[in-house]
Amino acid sequence: HRIMECLDFCREYKEETDVSAAMEELIAKGRIRKDAAALVAPGKIYKFFRSELGGRMQTAARKGTLKKEQPFVIGLPYSEVYKTEEADPAELVMVQGIIDACFEEEGELVLVDYKTDSVQENVKEVLTKRYKTQLDYYEQALCQVTGKTVKERMIYAFTNGEAFAVE
Repeated sequence: HRIMECLDFCREYKEETDVSAAMEELIAKGRIRKDAAALVAPGKIYKFFRSELGGRMQTAARKGTLKKEQPFVIGLPYSEVYKTEEADPAELVMVQGIIDACFEEEGELVLVDYKTDSVQENVKEVLTKRYKTQLDYYEQALCQVTGKTVKERMIYAFTNGEAFAVE
């Protein structure tokens, strides 16, 4: 996640070696640790930048509408978070998190969540089930903070290089 936060999305990555060079520059500048970078396969990041989602995010970065690693804190009804009707409707639970990325397209937002889970089969189904609620909270936070509509909620799975929408 740190590497994706630090990489310049306006930059053109024509080959895997371009990603490797960018990572080396980030190490030299002290933005990422060498030991952490060693755990990341530049080929997987290159594949991301070659994907449709990666291209859309690069376009947004060039327009100045890409936001990365956006922290948030929102208050949600206790009954919504814990799925119970016994709670006082006025009781709130503070939910905090960091949104990996979001960008604007045609006045609406696209929410992006990177996943590095080691899932081998049914990646879309497994990750959707595992993270749908998290994306629900992220969407609520973005809507509250920006006043804009989230038109898409996307997961990018680095395990297999697949991007997919979560309904």
